Amino acid sequence: QASKIIFESSFFKANRDVTVDNVLEGKVNVHLNEALLEDWIDQEMFDVYSFPLLSDEFCKSLRFIMNKFLGVAKNEEYSHLKLGRGVIDLDVIGMGWVTDLIFELVIKPISRHLFRESETQGELDFRHGYITGYTAGPKTKQSGLRNRLVPHTDDSEITLNIGLGDKFNGGDVRFWGLRGTSREGKFVDEFGPIPGTALLHSGRHLHEVSPVLDGDRYAFIVW
Repeated sequence: QASKIIFESSFFKANRDVTVDNVLEGKVNVHLNEALLEDWIDQEMFDVYSFPLLSDEFCKSLRFIMNKFLGVAKNEEYSHLKLGRGVIDLDVIGMGWVTDLIFELVIKPISRHLFRESETQGELDFRHGYITGYTAGPKTKQSGLRNRLVPHTDDSEITLNIGLGDKFNGGDVRFWGLRGTSREGKFVDEFGPIPGTALLHSGRHLHEVSPVLDGDRYAFIVW
């Protein structure tokens, strides 16, 4: 559904000469049809939207990459790569193009429709993408995976959070109101991650990840 809505939009029909490189380099401003977005996107709560985006197979591939590089990160021989523990930056491992595609094809055009009045100051011009994970067990030096994430806001205008699986219980994303408003710190609602489904929300929306009770939970974050 995502590829159909994006690549069969009136923008791409009218611009057949647009290449992948044009998109990756930010040389075109992709526009998506508002009517099609309404059929694709659900509003979960105020300023928080969800929509199916990645296939199960692609989610599985990202989980595989995450675990492979976590294994590399544990090896002191590769400490100079600064891979981090429990967080894999796609730019560092040469996969920044995935972040670029999602930023240019999804985040920017959708944000124009959903957040132009409240959050964005002109065109979004920065992105940062990484894969992270949570586990039911305690955080260890070996895994680097956390059990939960405390309430926080992001250093971004807009955040995209894509569930990657795997098999787990718990790990819900809980929202606690927009920073700087009367709702700040008041529980709004929660969303249980679905593999391949993206959450798009304001970076100043206070949120947390509840404890993972069983299994391992992975996410691809772009902001």
